[in-house]
Amino acid sequence: MLMKGLPEDPMVFTMAHELKHHLVDRDRSLSYCDSSNQSNPIEIGAEIFAAELIYPDEVFRSDLEEMGINEGQCTPEILVRLKHETRTTLSYAGLAKRAEFMRLAPACSLSGVRWKKLEERIYGIPFYKTYRKRK
Repeated sequence: MLMKGLPEDPMVFTMAHELKHHLVDRDRSLSYCDSSNQSNPIEIGAEIFAAELIYPDEVFRSDLEEMGINEGQCTPEILVRLKHETRTTLSYAGLAKRAEFMRLAPACSLSGVRWKKLEERIYGIPFYKTYRKRK
């Protein structure tokens, strides 16, 4: 079951996360996923499974290499461009965590970024935010 009204990115991630539980963890005693059990290895496995299913590491690295990005060169602006161009539903937080883990970005260089603000600065304010209903 998914929470109603989830935006597309977290909804896809949640479905992939729960798919891992369905495929692998059916025989285990699990109550539900929340912040109280996020350090549980089963939950960590579901997070990794979901990220890999949505945007495999190999494809992520290849896409960055095609953009000319090598070790330590990935910036927040690059990740915004990557997400926009690939249309991945992996979150900015997931992309940032992966870039730092793979050493494509310096450690902690992608922390505290206001991703949606940066996205709007690069691509403009989305139509749905500017559209006003006429009476």
